[in-house]
Formats: sequence, structure tokens, C-alpha cells
Amino acid sequence: MPDPGELDTSVSDKLSAIAKRWVDPMVDGRADSRIAVALLGFSMMVSLVFCLYVTRGTTFSGDELSWVAYSPSMDLTDIFTPHSGHLVAVSHSLYRFVLETIGVHYIVFRLLTLFSVFLAVGLLFVYARERVGAWLALAPCLVLLFFGTDTGHILQGNGFTIMFALACGMLGLLGLERNSMRGSLVACLALSLGVLTYTVALPFVAGGLVLVLLGKNRWRRLWVVAIPILIYLGWRVWILTADINVARGELDPANLAVLPAWTFQSLSGILSALTGVHYNFISGGSWVPPGEMAGPALALIFVVAIGWRLSRGAVSNWFWVAVVIALAMFASQVLVWIPDVRSPGESRYIYPGAFVVLLITIEAVREIRISRAAFISIWIVALVAFSTNAAIIVGSGSTLRERSPEIRVEVTAAALVNSAGFYLPGPNAKPLADLVQEAPISIIGSAERKYGGLGLTAAELKAAPPATRSQVDSIMAGAIGPILVPVAKPVVKADCEEVRGVNGQAIANLQRGGASLESKTGGTVTMRRFGDVFSINVGDLKPGVPMNLNIPKDINPTPGKFPYRRVRCWSAPSADGPRRDHPLAERARGPARSDRGDRRGLHEDRTTDRVGGAGRRRRFHGQDLRNGGRACPHQRPGLGDPAAPELRQVFCAFGRLRCD
Repeated sequence: MPDPGELDTSVSDKLSAIAKRWVDPMVDGRADSRIAVALLGFSMMVSLVFCLYVTRGTTFSGDELSWVAYSPSMDLTDIFTPHSGHLVAVSHSLYRFVLETIGVHYIVFRLLTLFSVFLAVGLLFVYARERVGAWLALAPCLVLLFFGTDTGHILQGNGFTIMFALACGMLGLLGLERNSMRGSLVACLALSLGVLTYTVALPFVAGGLVLVLLGKNRWRRLWVVAIPILIYLGWRVWILTADINVARGELDPANLAVLPAWTFQSLSGILSALTGVHYNFISGGSWVPPGEMAGPALALIFVVAIGWRLSRGAVSNWFWVAVVIALAMFASQVLVWIPDVRSPGESRYIYPGAFVVLLITIEAVREIRISRAAFISIWIVALVAFSTNAAIIVGSGSTLRERSPEIRVEVTAAALVNSAGFYLPGPNAKPLADLVQEAPISIIGSAERKYGGLGLTAAELKAAPPATRSQVDSIMAGAIGPILVPVAKPVVKADCEEVRGVNGQAIANLQRGGASLESKTGGTVTMRRFGDVFSINVGDLKPGVPMNLNIPKDINPTPGKFPYRRVRCWSAPSADGPRRDHPLAERARGPARSDRGDRRGLHEDRTTDRVGGAGRRRRFHGQDLRNGGRACPHQRPGLGDPAAPELRQVFCAFGRLRCD
């Protein structure tokens, strides 16, 4: 029987031989670096397919929806208007250009994000390869290509803003490193474009400034960083002189007092993501907060390791450039800190933070010979981080896919409300922004009319489940607040059409001009439009008291659905027992609707809607109600104000009414 000690020695010898043959050439640079480059390119292709697959069917995020909403009327001032305190002129311009030329196909914006990720990671690989070798540089780059911890900047379209600015920053550093006129031109253009894209490029400008001041010919090269600095300062001066409100982006210099704490907690989140030890097993698909689990310990180890490296001897100027970039990055974050809104180490800061931490690490180890054991350990950590972040991408993609149908439904309802004619909201109406998940949806109407494809089409809405159609009704009713109001002028009974019910039920078509409703027995009036249930309560009719129903007419995207305007009324239960519900009957009179939309006196006219776009309104009179009830066309359906000329017509958004 072989000695166990001999078996251990045999296995160890075999592993050592494998490492000597395959690992040692990577460590000492003898392995072909072109293979590492090829593996990086292959990983990019896998990342592209993987990320596009998990985000199939997704739609715009909150920030993107605001850019889409403003695109139809965006001018030069809007392009440079700050977004949460940031200069995002490139993103504003790009979104408008894509929407105007290609449309709202979200895959285009997701591709822009992924290409920006690949560009930034590729430039980081070039930067690291010159310092630590291609095979060691490949390890963190593999993690960053599947960096699911920062979901928004790898899976969503607005990730382009951050990642392209990071790419510009990295290109600026590489241009300055060349120490030539061509390199200086590339660096200046890259840093200027980065500043116009997002604030995350400013720390790289600060790092570039330090590099120029520490190098030779500093005064001849100062223009490289002076131009992007002047661009940003000029923008800030313009904001002040133009008195432009900087929403949620005001700088608070007092926050710099907590910069050390912010930095440490940021390192906690960043290093947890880069090592992959932060997976949240309680709620799968997410990750634990930066202050929990191994995060603080990793941050402490990192700080101690940097201190130990400094004690070993002098470091290059590039190390201090990386430190300045990191401190400027964290300072730019803490200056706009908002409690309960922005916190250190959260997802939105992880990708930029990972880049600056890796820059410091690369510069710290560039003069140190990496052993075989250290090389293998680094790759083990990288593979763990890769698998963890890939798992987080799967969970995040599922969340985004679940969110998208809700967004499309809300956009559909909001676009209809935005297209409505002038109206006074009822007393129970709520701001449209409070009825949707993302506030920008409340102003999406003009973009939906111009570009289309943001909400549900007529066919999609018609085929949608009842709950979806009822949700559209609910949002619209919540924003409009339809109610019955007293008639401002006595109803001319001769103008009314009496509708006699069948077994306690009466049906009528709403016609041009809206309706004054009157019933002998009274009752509750409910309505619906797309849903199957009369779920919207507009008020009660008192016996014999006429009332107006004031509801705005929007642009109806469903052809042929609303020539049949119906009013349904039930009389109260009789002494013989409860009433019976009868199927809703439809009565269509007159010729079929023409291409111009005319039917039963129905006509369309061009007008200006509430958000400034051109809309189409259908005007019609109404009929009502129950046994012995009357429906009269009225001239002043506003809140009892006969002097308001803009309220001389009522535009009905909901096509079906019921009186109980």
C-alpha cells in the first residue's frame, strides 16, 4: 500500500509541473500577449451576447425617460441644462439624434452602453499591460466586462454616460503618457469630450493636471488640461448667469469634512464587488450593502497594503496621479451627497470607483515582481468575482424585464392624458407624476406622439389582459378626476333625448358636446374605457337634477373603438326583487366612419394640446339615461362657470358610462 505522504508529494509535483509549464510564462512575460488580447476580445463578445439576452424586452430607465420626454423640443439650452447637477451635453445630444434618426429602439441605447464599457475596459487593459503585463492585466478586465454590481451602467442605456466619460478619462491618461504633440492633442480632445459627457471625467482632468505639473515642459503642456477645465468652469458660470435651477445637484463644501469616511465606505463597496464576496443569499440576484460582510475588512486591508507599499520605497509620479484621481472622484461624490438618496459604495458609484482603485493597485505593484502564488491567487479572486457578478446580472436582468411592461402601460396612459384638451382636474385628481413609477413618464406625451413605440399600440392595448386595460383607466381617471357637476344653465328639455330602459337598464350613445345627465330615480354613475369593469366612479345623480360630466377628450389611438359612445343606467331594485343585469347593447346610427373620422356628426379638428403639441379632438353630444331619463347636449360643461369660453365643449376621454 503506497505511503500517503508519497501520494501528496506526487500530486504536488504534478501541480508544480503544470504551473511551471503554463503559469510561469504568464508571470515572467514569456507567454504570447496576443493570446491575452484575443481572450479579452472573446470575453467582450460573450459579454455582449449575455447582457443583451438578459435585458431582452427592457425599456428606458428613469433618467432616460426624462431625456426622451424633452427630446422633441430640445434646443441648445436644454442640451447644456444640468441633469441632477451634471453636465451631460453629449448624452442629451446623442439621445435626441438617435430618437430623430433611428427611433425608440432601446437595443440601440443598450449597445451604446456596452460598446462604451468595452472601450473603457479595453483602454484600462492597455494601461495595465504596459505596467504589469498582459496576463495579469486581463484578470480585473474580465471582471469589469461582467460587472453586474453596477447594473445601471452595464445593462441600461444611460450607462453610456458614465462609461463613455470613463473611457475618455482613460484615453486622456494614455495620451498624456505618450509625451508628444499627437498624444497631447488626443488627451485634450478626450478630456474635453469627457467633461461634456459627465462629471466622472473631472477627476481624470485633475490627475492629468498633476501629471503635467510634475513632468517636464509643464508650461508648454498645461493647455492640455486647461481647455477641459475652462469648458467646465464656463458651463458653471453660464448656469449662474442664466439663473438655471440645479435640481438635486447643489455642491455643499461642508461635506468635505466627511470625505475620509466616504472614501473608506466607498472602498468597502468597491472591493466587495471586485472580489465577488458580496452576493446576497437572502434576496438572490442582489448584493449586500458595502458596510456589511467582508467590505470593511477588505477596505482596511487595502489601506494597510498601500501604506506598506509606500514604506518599501519611492513610487512613480503615476501612483500619485492615480491617488489624486481617486480622491477627486470620491470628493465629487460627497460634495453632492443627499441623505437617503446618495450614499457611498452604492451601485451608481461602483464602476467609476473600481477603475480608480485598480489604477492605484496597478501603480502600487508595477515595480514589484509578482510570484507564481500571487498570480494564481489574483486569478482565483478574479474568477470568483466574475461568477458572482455574472449571477447578479441574471437577477438584475430579470428585475428590469419585469419592470418594463409596467412602464409601457404607464406611458400609454400618460400619453393619453398629455394629449387631452384643456380641463380643470376634479377635486380628487392627483398629479400624474404621483400615479406612475417614474416622474418623467408624466410628461412623455409629446415624445410618444412624435416617436411612437414607448407605450402600447392600439392593437397591443386591445389584446392586453383586463388588469392592464383597467390600469390605464385607473391612471387616467386618477389624473383627470372626472366628476358630475351641477348644470350652470337650466337644461332645455326639448333638446333632450329620452332613453327608455329595458328591464331597468338604459343605453345611449355619447354624441358631440358631452352630456347633461338627468334621471328620475337618481343613482351612481360609473364608467370605463379600456377595462372590462365599470370601475371609475364619477358621482351620484339626484332624482330629477341635471348634471354635467366634464371629461377631456384625448387623442384616441384605438381606431374604431369610440364611435359607439354608450351610457348605461340601471333603475333601483323594485319591490318584486333585485334587478337583473343585461348585456350592454350598442346602437350605432348613421353611415360608417370615413377616413376623416366622421360618424354620427363626429368630426375632428386640429388644436393645441396641454403640452404644446398638435392634437386631434373628437367632439360629440351625449345621451342618457335610465327609465324615463334624459340626456341633453350642453353648452357649458365646466364647473358651473358660464363665462369660461374655453369650456364651451366637453371632450370625453372615456367612452362608456353606467348609472347604478
